[in-house]
Amino acid sequence: MNHKIFIIGQLIFLILIGIAIFFIYPRVQFNLDGNNVNFKSINANVVILSANPDFSNPRFVDINDSVSFNLKPGKYYWKASNGVIESFSNEFNIDSEVGLEIIEKNDKKILQNVGNVRVNVTKTTEGRFVGHIILEPDTGEEVEDGEYTGRQNE
Repeated sequence: MNHKIFIIGQLIFLILIGIAIFFIYPRVQFNLDGNNVNFKSINANVVILSANPDFSNPRFVDINDSVSFNLKPGKYYWKASNGVIESFSNEFNIDSEVGLEIIEKNDKKILQNVGNVRVNVTKTTEGRFVGHIILEPDTGEEVEDGEYTGRQNE
């Protein structure tokens, strides 16, 4: 009889520990759209974000309800904390997007960087290099007729 009471006591203890961990463990909803990252707190107050898996250069982001921000392309690691414990580590990638678009405005041609990285653009005429432009994301520059080739500027 004593063994049954002891085993039942252990089971109740384990169930209570499981329930406590469920309510204490920090949880966050994570959403990635392009280079925009959104964290929504369920029961965490900080997201720890790093470019290194060992979190040697952490960035602490306070979240009371929801926080959203843009990041540069790369691989990122994150975990949530509620001040008591930290969650397991998670990771995500933000891919580089190189994109150029020529926009005609007031009889002028604007070469617009529509990607999320800096672009090194070369201009050629009849197969010869004749110029070079560096465009930051969401910037543009007036251009003339010619052939333009862009690549990610490291």
